[in-house]
Amino acid sequence: MSKEHAPRAAGPPGRPALPPEAEGEIMDVLSANMRISSGEIAAILKKHGVSGDAEALQNSYRKRLGQRLMASIRDEEGRREVLARGSEYIVIECCADRQDLKAIRYRIRNQMKGLDVSSGKVRGRIRVLDHLLSRFRKAG
Repeated sequence: MSKEHAPRAAGPPGRPALPPEAEGEIMDVLSANMRISSGEIAAILKKHGVSGDAEALQNSYRKRLGQRLMASIRDEEGRREVLARGSEYIVIECCADRQDLKAIRYRIRNQMKGLDVSSGKVRGRIRVLDHLLSRFRKAG
């Protein structure tokens, strides 16, 4: 039976703190199949005894529900009315703090840049597959 692993100290941003053997197994499955489901990841983490504090998990769940509620508040055109700055939610139409608004705009722009990069990567792969498909059609 595996030992229970609490998350280790936080590493680089965006990189979860996992037991090395669990991370290795996840990466092995990903490398072998070029995909992995969230259920498979959860099963591997459970097998390696990864768990969280019950109260922290409940708090995270409550925050996630609150975030969904805030994200659902929209104007007549479907645009979000409430946006986050850190852990605080702000009604944009009522905000008079330029720094808050600039910080929100900065975060959104960075998210857009990241999505543009990811979208470009997917677009490039689609082009490669389209090119291969057209070559097979010509050859066949």
